[in-house]
Amino acid sequence: MGIFQSTHLSEFYGSGFNTVDDNAELLEQSPERFIVNGRFDPREEGSLEELERQKEEYDIQGVKLYTAEWHGDSKGWRLDSDESFEHLQKCVDLGIENVHPHKGPTIRPLNRDAFDVSDVDDAATSFPELNFVVEHVGLPRLDDFCWIAAQEPNVYGGLAVAAPFAQNRPEKFGEIMGELLWWLGEDRVLFGSDYGIWEPEWLIEAVMEAELTSDQRAEYGVEFDLETKKKVIGENAAELYDIDIEEKKAELRSDDISEQFDLGGRYEGAAADD
Repeated sequence: MGIFQSTHLSEFYGSGFNTVDDNAELLEQSPERFIVNGRFDPREEGSLEELERQKEEYDIQGVKLYTAEWHGDSKGWRLDSDESFEHLQKCVDLGIENVHPHKGPTIRPLNRDAFDVSDVDDAATSFPELNFVVEHVGLPRLDDFCWIAAQEPNVYGGLAVAAPFAQNRPEKFGEIMGELLWWLGEDRVLFGSDYGIWEPEWLIEAVMEAELTSDQRAEYGVEFDLETKKKVIGENAAELYDIDIEEKKAELRSDDISEQFDLGGRYEGAAADD
C-alpha cells in the first residue's frame, strides 16, 4: 500500500505538482491499495471549505503541509499562526488525525527558513488530538526536531530524505537512526520514500539492510534490528491509519494488481481468507 502526500506548488507548476485530485485518480482505481492525504494552505481564499471538500469526497485521514510554498508575495507560513490553528481545529472537527508538515531541506528558490521545525512545538502542544508526522525529520535541524519530539508525544518522524543515506552514507544514516530511536523510540519513526523523485524499491532494500555500527549501538543503547525495521517500514504507519496488516495481506494477495505483477508470494503468512 502507499500513502500519497499531496503537494500543490501552484506557483511553480501550472497544474500543480501532485494535487489531491490527481492523486485521487489512483485512489478511485485501486481504493484498497492507496491512501490519499489532503492539504491546506491557510493563505488561500476558501481553504477551510476546500478542506471540507477533500474530506467529503475522499475521506482523507491526513494532510500534507508545505510551509515553504509560495503564494503571491508570501514565501512561506507558520504552523503555529492563528490562521493555521483555525485549520488544525477544522482537522480535529472533521476527524482528520494525521498532519504531515514538510520540514526538511529546500531547493532554490524556496526559503530554507520557512521549513524551520520550531513551529511544530506549539502546534503539537495545542492539538493533542492530532498526530504530527514531521517529514524529513527537520533535516538539517535534526537536533531541534528531536528535542521537540521528545517533549511532544504526538510528534513522529518521517524518514523521507534521510532514508537515502542508508545507501550512500550508511554511517550517517546510522547516526540519524540512532538519534531518532534514542529520542523518540521505535514506535514513532515512519519510512518515507520521496516517490516522484525516484522509485522506492531500492530505498526499502537499503533501509532493510542498514545496520548501526558497534560504536553507535553502544552510544545510543538501541538496536536497528528486524523487529524495529518492520515497525519503521510499515507497522507504525499502519497504526496511525488504522490498517490491519494481516487482514490487508489476505485481501491483497489475490487482487488484480497481485495477479498482474505476480505478487502473490509477497503475502505468504497472511491471515486465512474468510
